[in-house]
Amino acid sequence: MLSVLRQVLWRRRISTLWWSLGLVGFAALLALAYPTVRDNSALDKTFAGLPPGVQAALGLDPGSPLTSPVGYLNSQYFANVLPVMLLVFGIGLAAWCISGDEAAGTLELLLSNPVSRIRVAAERAGALVVLLAVLTLVSSAIMALLAPAVGLSKGVSLGQIVAATTATGLLALSFASLAFAVGAASGRRSMAISTASAVALVGFVIEGLAAQVKVLQPIREASPWHWLLGTDPLRNGLTWHAWVLPVIVSLVLFVIGTAVFARRDLS
Repeated sequence: MLSVLRQVLWRRRISTLWWSLGLVGFAALLALAYPTVRDNSALDKTFAGLPPGVQAALGLDPGSPLTSPVGYLNSQYFANVLPVMLLVFGIGLAAWCISGDEAAGTLELLLSNPVSRIRVAAERAGALVVLLAVLTLVSSAIMALLAPAVGLSKGVSLGQIVAATTATGLLALSFASLAFAVGAASGRRSMAISTASAVALVGFVIEGLAAQVKVLQPIREASPWHWLLGTDPLRNGLTWHAWVLPVIVSLVLFVIGTAVFARRDLS
């Protein structure tokens, strides 16, 4: 059982290890740099002068200046770098799951075995979820371990760090599931990557601009970026917007991609 899923996990074990080490290294550098920022009130004055849209995009607000643990973690980790790293990993892997393997000519070999297309798609989607969860867990664990040593745990609990990291992982899963669906439906890896990346970029820009452009505010309500940044899980915990909506969107896209792949002509 789950032989297709296990095959993906085995094939991706080395790359996942390197990604994990990269996340650990970046989180360590970020945490160790906080003591040099903590007492620098000039930085707060500088960032306070930025336009509201830029502050929103950086994860800052008047109640959480850059020198505070919440403001520092949001602006330097959870609002930009960590989402981008998980997005790059998730979208790349999701695009490979069907369309990348198809372009390499190895998907036909797999389907020549007594496995259905639905099973292949479902188990590869499951492997995508597992590997993203691994990186999310690594990100959460390293920051939770380092935060008390550098003063980042003042006002930020372990549960809040886990909530923010989980919400970030679910953001990446939302766009990765889009890449999976496009790749499974089209058989083109480049289309899967470009579509998911473009939608993610547009969503991020809209989230930042919506603070100043009122016409964009209703649109951002449907964006995974707003479900993450708008709910601020580092301060408020994992609200239902931050986890229920991404899970529903991801499931729907996985089902659509699997259904189209099951009927598509691969010749």
